[in-house]
Formats: sequence, C-alpha cells, structure tokens
Amino acid sequence: MDTQKKRCKICNTENLVEFISFGQMPVANAFVKKSDLDKQEYSYEMKVGFCEHCKMVQMINVVPYEKYIVPDNFGKTNYAFFSSTSKFMEDHFSGFAIEVEKKFLEPTSKVLETGSNDGIMLQAFKNHEVLGVEPSTNVAEIAISKKIPTINDFFTESLAKKILSEKGKFRAILSANVTLNIIDLHDYLNGVTTLLDEKGIFVTEDPYILDILEKNSYDQIYDEHVWYFSLNSLSNLYAQHEMEIFDAERQWTHGGSMRVFACRKGTYEKTERLKKYLEEEQQKKINLIDSYIEFSKRVEENKKKLIDLVYSLKAQGKKIVGYAAASKGTIVQNYCNLGPNILEYISDSTPFKQGLYTPGKNIPIVSPEFFHDDKKVDYAFLFAWNHAEEIMKKEQEFISRGGRFIVHLPEPKIVEPQKQESKEISEIQIKKLNIFANDQGYLFETLRADDKIFDGKFGQVLVSAVYPGIIKGLHLHKKQTDYTACIKGNMKYIAIKINTDKTIKINTFIVGEKNPILIKCPPGIWHGYTPLSNQEAIVLHLMDKVYDPADPDTDRKDPFEFGDVWTPRHG
Repeated sequence: MDTQKKRCKICNTENLVEFISFGQMPVANAFVKKSDLDKQEYSYEMKVGFCEHCKMVQMINVVPYEKYIVPDNFGKTNYAFFSSTSKFMEDHFSGFAIEVEKKFLEPTSKVLETGSNDGIMLQAFKNHEVLGVEPSTNVAEIAISKKIPTINDFFTESLAKKILSEKGKFRAILSANVTLNIIDLHDYLNGVTTLLDEKGIFVTEDPYILDILEKNSYDQIYDEHVWYFSLNSLSNLYAQHEMEIFDAERQWTHGGSMRVFACRKGTYEKTERLKKYLEEEQQKKINLIDSYIEFSKRVEENKKKLIDLVYSLKAQGKKIVGYAAASKGTIVQNYCNLGPNILEYISDSTPFKQGLYTPGKNIPIVSPEFFHDDKKVDYAFLFAWNHAEEIMKKEQEFISRGGRFIVHLPEPKIVEPQKQESKEISEIQIKKLNIFANDQGYLFETLRADDKIFDGKFGQVLVSAVYPGIIKGLHLHKKQTDYTACIKGNMKYIAIKINTDKTIKINTFIVGEKNPILIKCPPGIWHGYTPLSNQEAIVLHLMDKVYDPADPDTDRKDPFEFGDVWTPRHG
C-alpha cells in the first residue's frame, strides 16, 4: 500500500491517505459477451483514501464515465436498473417526495431531480412543476413517456445555467443514490447553487460511510461510487459553496443510507437530530484515519475467511454457484479470486445479463430456471447478503433438498435456515379502542390508569408523523415498555421474538382508523411499523421511561433482517 499522501479532489490539499487497495478491478457492470471473452478488459487499481483535512473518503483512481456509460450502436446510453420495477422503492421515493412537499414547498414551488431514472420520485409530486435530469437514454425515455419532463444529459453548471434561463429557479433539488457517482462535485454543486431559490433545499440520499464501516460492507465500494460520505465530510464540502446541512435522517436503503437536507448558510435552523448524528460520528471516530485502517484489516480478515470456506467446500467435491450477478458480486469475485473454478455459474433474473459473463472472472450468467433445474448444486453464494432471509424464503425448494446459501457479510458463513413460527407472541398485549361518535365528531380513549394492560409506570408521551415508504424500526428495548396506537391513517406493526432455541415468532398487526387498537410491547421484542395506503400515519407513543440520550436503551436491526415482512402480499 502506498503510504505517500496524495492530493484530495475536494479540498485540494495533500492530505489524502490510502487505507485499502483491492488490487486490479474491472468495471463492476461491464458484463462480457461470449464473443469478446478473448479481448482485454479494462481494469484499474481500486484504491480508496481518506482525507485527513476535509474528512472525505474517496476513490484514488477514478474511472472515467465513458468506461461504464457506453453508447449503443444507435448512440443511446443505457442503464441496467429501472427504479420503478421495485414496488418497495416506489413507496420509499413517494415518502421522500411527500416529506419534501409538506415541509418545504409552496404552491408555486418547482422541483428538480438529478439522476431521475424513470421518474419514480418525480411522479409522486402531484401538485408541483417538476423537471428530471437523467444521462441514460433508456430510462429517460420511460420518464418522458409518463409525461415527466426530463432532460437526457448530465447535470453540470453549464446545463444549470441553461435551465435557469428557460425555467427559472427551483425550491427543491433532489438526488437519490446519485451524488456519490459525480466525478466533479464542485461543478455539480455550482449547478445546484445556480438553480436554488432563496429558500431552496438540496436533498441527497446516499450510502452512509458509518454503515459501511460497521457492517464491513466493502462490496459497496466500486468504480461508479467515487465518494463515501459522512455528515462531517459533506459539511466541509458544502462550506466551500456557502451551503450547510440543517437536517439528516438515516434510511434503510442500500444497506444503510443517510438522507441529508442542505441549504444556503443561515436559511434554516439546524435540527437536534443532526446534532446527535454529528456527535455519533465524533464518538465513533470516523473522522480519524485509524478507523479506516482498522476497517481495512477487517476486510482483509474477511477475505481470508471467505477463501478458506469456499476452497474447503470445493476440496470436499461440493458444487458451488453464485446467486445474483450484481456489482457487489463483481467486487467480491475479483478481490477474493472466485472464478469459474469455484463458482460454476451465477443465476440472475435480469434477462439482458443472461448469456453474458461477469467482469474480470468471466463466470457465465444463467437464468433462475437453469439454477432451479440443476439438482446437483450444494451451495449458492448469495452476493445480496443483506436480503438473505428474504431470498431464502423464496428459494425454499433449493433449501428443502439440502441446498445452502453462503454469505460473506457481516462474516463469511453458511446460512442455516431458521425455523419460523406463526404463533402469537404471548408478551404482546392488545387493547381494542372503542370509538364514540356523534354529529359533533368522534373520540376514542387510548390508555386509562385502570386498564389491565397498564403497569402504572409513566415516562413520557410523544406523537410522530411517519411518511409513506418509511420504516421505523426494527428496534428493541431492554428496559422500556412501549404503548403504541395509530391515531390518524393506518400502519403495519411488526413484532418479532427470537426464542432461546433460535426459532422466531413474527406477529403482524394492522393498526389505525381501520383497526383502532393499542399495542403494548415489553422489553426484549423487536418491533417496527410502516404506513399503509400511501398516506402518512400519525402515531401516539407512551413509554414507561423517560428517554435518556446518555442511555438510549435502543438496539437496532436492518428492517429486512428477518426477510421482507413489510410489503403487502397479493392473492
């Protein structure tokens, strides 16, 4: 590893310290045709550094756009992922849009999104003028077909000036999983500040470096992702453009993301939530190079364990294949030297990938039907490790005949299926809320001192508004008991108990106007909730303890740790 400090592309000082090298790496999504297997693939040394001055984590060798955004024979650029194919992401972005609309927009306000894909977020703004900017032709054309005005180009300062002359200024500029891909962030932000009006907000949502560090998710690092943001590093970047962060909110997307609200300096008051996040970054020392050196050591140890595991299985004559030809998989295959001698093929449901070969290691990609028909497979390497439970539910036939999945994160292991029970969690108690209505309106009592489910201990009460697409949870308290009711709208409430024998009980409740109930959740139960029907939910919480920031008594898990328990099932 090169120990000489390099020049940071954000603050232009020579304080960039390399902390990890993954060796030679191909472009993550540059899948290879069979006829091109004998041709030399483009590769680069994938090195990542931390700037000790501005705190920005960044790719040291940046891959030019033209290496992965390549026009076809007709001059059109194509992007492999259509955001609207995911119903859950559609709900997530709808919630994103509603939050922006309710908090910041006036009737005449305009909204612009950079990297707007097929219009999945902009279509949720029903009452405001919108404009998308999307460089990939195929997804831009889909947005245009949905009557969403879209410019097929990269968002730059020069384009922003052209938009300004034609459309004027915008109240909100949005970016979801896009800003981390922008090579010239200074030009990009010049474009943002050109178009923001006097109360304008710039809202981004990108993978959060703290989640990457804590989950060891090194497979989030690949060519398209030039930057890996903390709130501290973004604050330093924005300061160069007379901007500042005033709020932030963690999200579940992409294995852990941060939604960041920024504006011109002094426009909005900074929230307490932001201050707590910044304190957490300070406490966990992610603004120091030592945290990244330790991360690199954990990644190297993870690699060794993974190689030992899969090579041991191959030595036993086991047949191993891959599951999901994603960009994450490209990184793992090439970093850990997993070629077709280890993974005989990779199953993927994306039609255009089938019949191609993975970048670098050239593992053939087949359809899920091929995988399902292959009864000789012993193990499937699951590159989408963060959706292990969900995928295992879907692949019960493979598991029932003895097949097992391998994951590499958080630690390399063979995933054994857990028994799941549908029995009720006896510790959860429910009170039916009676509605009293007349021609003046209606009311319902929530909790009384003489209720059987009330322990008589009172800490505090709060009311929260939860936007569509947002999942609150999963949380677990070791001391605190929660009482929860939905007083406006409706929500799905999930309670999960892990028994001592590793079996799992999952209970689902519909709570709200359609089913007015109060749920008592004692310590030791994982729980969370999400609004239904694409409407916000107003939630009443009563806790038997006062919240103490020094001892928050809250453990957290990814909402999909136990599979997709959130998406409504049809049929």
